[in-house]
Amino acid sequence: MKHQLSDNEKMTIAIVINEKYISNHYADGFKVGATSFTIKIADFFIDKQLFAGFILYKRDESLLVPKINQLEKNGIKYVKLFFNFSMNPEDIKDALDQCLSLLAQGDMQKKSNIFSYYQTDTLIPYHPENIPCGVTHHGPFVEDFQNNYSQDESYLAFENKEKAVHLYKQQALGINTLVNQDCFIIQHSTLQGNYLLSKGVRREKIKQISPPMFSSKNKKFSILHQDINEFIKIKKEEILLFTAVARLDYFKNIELLINASLSLLEKSIPVKILILGDDKKYSSRRNALYSMIPIEYRKCFLILHKLPQSDLLGIFNAIKKKAIFVCSSRYETLGITPLEAALNGIYSIVPNLDVVEASTYFSSKDKFEYDIASLVEKIISVYVKKSFTSNTQQQLLNTLLSQSIFEQSMNKIYDEISMHYLIKIPDHAKHPL
Repeated sequence: MKHQLSDNEKMTIAIVINEKYISNHYADGFKVGATSFTIKIADFFIDKQLFAGFILYKRDESLLVPKINQLEKNGIKYVKLFFNFSMNPEDIKDALDQCLSLLAQGDMQKKSNIFSYYQTDTLIPYHPENIPCGVTHHGPFVEDFQNNYSQDESYLAFENKEKAVHLYKQQALGINTLVNQDCFIIQHSTLQGNYLLSKGVRREKIKQISPPMFSSKNKKFSILHQDINEFIKIKKEEILLFTAVARLDYFKNIELLINASLSLLEKSIPVKILILGDDKKYSSRRNALYSMIPIEYRKCFLILHKLPQSDLLGIFNAIKKKAIFVCSSRYETLGITPLEAALNGIYSIVPNLDVVEASTYFSSKDKFEYDIASLVEKIISVYVKKSFTSNTQQQLLNTLLSQSIFEQSMNKIYDEISMHYLIKIPDHAKHPL
């Protein structure tokens, strides 16, 4: 018979995340797609009244010892931790322990039942040993990318050799911590999970979660930027090609989409291309993409900075049955935006690559071989058949990804982890006098 957790045995969840990715009030928005994953986990535990609060960390090189402050907004607790990696590791560990005490309001029984969920493994080496924890990886592993491509391409993907080597070393340390520490991996990416298994992480420590992505029914949409609003007004015979990424980097390979689009225009296929990516203040990569486009075709392209998710949902809502979302990535763990686009009714096409994990959710007719000619051929086929007006793809995705499927997987993970730690806690700690 399955053990039913009592109120004293139930764990509350503290989320540890870099402050730059989230505002003081988590619902105000976030800066990268991976944070939406974390926010939906927060929403899940808030709804269950099992959320302890956020620990927001920020590096401050001016400090000699960690500094902590706290606030509460709309009923959610936030503890801010300022530190740097030059500090004594024990001081950072003690500071994390203090942050958890603040979320537990000084109640040692509550603190022993807190589960710390880390968005990345940055602070895992400093995590207090007596408190349960888990982590989700979002960024790609350098070695895994290199194994699938080459060392030289890994230097391009991670900007340069120095950064790639530094990140590889940091990731190796993080993985070693996961192998040796009692830490669970709340895994959204099978690609990453398989890599961690190959590095010695035990299978039972990896808890596979159904990605928290679902359609945006009943959500409010932002008013679209005027330039975008005008650009997406397409004529009856036109088709809009759309992609949105956090970073216009080597992984995303937007050059493939631009080259395919130019080929389509040369074939007199009436396409317009909307590309969103990189922060507003960083325009160099957007300018480089524009430089690829001959002057006579530039009116067919609009390349802008990345937008908040509410704005992105507004675009999805405005271009349903008028557009194709094109994922051009050469390597991507999961791939949040193409899946969200498809779930919200935008016909999406993806590379036929095992290392672009979103492809596992799409049928073969929605995939293209990874070259310009195949992408051009696929877009022409979708355009001629008007596949982008069909609901078939969206209906299939809704059977694979939904709020209920996500919640079922989270409930299962929560119960398994709770029982794991309940078994390890001595009886006198479970039921203090």
